[in-house]
Amino acid sequence: MSETNWQRPAAISAILIVLVVVVGGLIYSLRTTTSLPSAPESVHATAGDASAILSWSSPSSGGAAAIESYTATSQPGDRTCSTATTSCTVKGLTNGTSYTFTVVAKNAAGNGPASSESNAVTPVAVLSACWSLDTSPTAPLAPAVRAVVTQYYATKHLGPVTFNKNQEWVLNVAQQSKGVHYCKNPDGGKSGYVGSVPASATAAVMVEATHKPYPVTGSPTHFVTVAKMPTGWKVVAEGTGP
Repeated sequence: MSETNWQRPAAISAILIVLVVVVGGLIYSLRTTTSLPSAPESVHATAGDASAILSWSSPSSGGAAAIESYTATSQPGDRTCSTATTSCTVKGLTNGTSYTFTVVAKNAAGNGPASSESNAVTPVAVLSACWSLDTSPTAPLAPAVRAVVTQYYATKHLGPVTFNKNQEWVLNVAQQSKGVHYCKNPDGGKSGYVGSVPASATAAVMVEATHKPYPVTGSPTHFVTVAKMPTGWKVVAEGTGP
């Protein structure tokens, strides 16, 4: 047997092995690609307070396996929410910033392509109704707050000072953004109801006080904002209120 004759089967075998590998790879790649779900459709966003509610329709093709979950992502910020249904809420957004969103579906083969962008929405703070003298939350006036407000008016030669009903309007700045706080007027407009609170404050209250004007001009009733600073309570704004 010549050298050419005995090498021919080996060459054929090598070619067959290469073909099997290449074709097998193509089949696997094609199978993997076609098993992914298609993109979710009709993505819609609704703005919330530092958040957005997303809803969408299921992909036209779920792929070769059942859809396990969806993930919505914000642009900008890449904030996400994941769910097994067709709706979720993206949180941690910045009020006043415009966002759009895309959604991807995932099955056992992996994530499918991203959807088209949703409509643009701008999260806004949800304002509570403005307080009134009748509806304001009240609590007993702390002695330290009483002393600070009394001293504050004394330096302005306004006295004596009477704390109406010996009560305060409580503002928990730990649960609100510091700065000027707003509420919603009955006509739907926005109104400030307390002066600027320093960023270093850990608490703040509004105090309703009546004093004797000196000289005898102006209104005898004022609202003052008192903030709890590292050094103690301090009047930080005057003439504030609902």
